[in-house]
Amino acid sequence: MAISPPPKKKAAAVQPEQPKSVDEKKIEAIISRGSSTVSKAEPEPDKIKNFNVKILSSQLTQIDQLRAKRPRKPTSPKLGISLQDWILEAIEEKIEREKKKYKST
Repeated sequence: MAISPPPKKKAAAVQPEQPKSVDEKKIEAIISRGSSTVSKAEPEPDKIKNFNVKILSSQLTQIDQLRAKRPRKPTSPKLGISLQDWILEAIEEKIEREKKKYKST
């Protein structure tokens, strides 16, 4: 039994791609439309960062005494402000003083 060769495909006539008809009015409209100006990228919202602070026990005692003088809710055993909030408040005050001192934004 003889094996016949595989069938041959007919060569397809390769036709060059015809450019589609272009509507000049549409092109002009797109060009004339323009675009909006590139706006500055929105600043990324502040992320909370964690870090450790080493502080002398004498400084911590002073901070606790100052926190105790803050007004507190009636009948509340807690101090008027947490240690973390007190430190953050102190940092903000320091930043404001430095800004005024060096006239920066």
